[in-house]
Amino acid sequence: MSASRKDVLVKALEAEVGAQPADPSTLFTDDVVGWSPLASVSGLPALAELAAQREEAFSNVVLLFRGVDEVGNKAFAEWVIEADHTGTLVLTGNAALEPTGRRVQLAGVTVADFRDGKIRSYRTYFDDFSLFEQLVED
Repeated sequence: MSASRKDVLVKALEAEVGAQPADPSTLFTDDVVGWSPLASVSGLPALAELAAQREEAFSNVVLLFRGVDEVGNKAFAEWVIEADHTGTLVLTGNAALEPTGRRVQLAGVTVADFRDGKIRSYRTYFDDFSLFEQLVED
């Protein structure tokens, strides 16, 4: 029996933020595409690179779910992440934010579309300005 779409999305989000190890090929299709305010990915290698950058930038990650549901071929998760900014955060191209040591909190929602029990595409929505405010405030 295959896992529910909700279970796959939870495992995928935990893996993407470094909260739980997982083989992305068991959760995402090879041709996965994704979007968030800070990054777009196309394919498993790009997704793995993005996850590695997050793991380098943040430590002591705690992921809390406010709600997870599925409708048809989609799953939705509302979440809150808390983490310490202990490594370089790559923003875009050559832009990066050096470690601040600050504890940050970010709330968001992820919507995932599925094919054959795996995530084919996802969109993650959060307030990137709120994240930057926490990282650069004096």
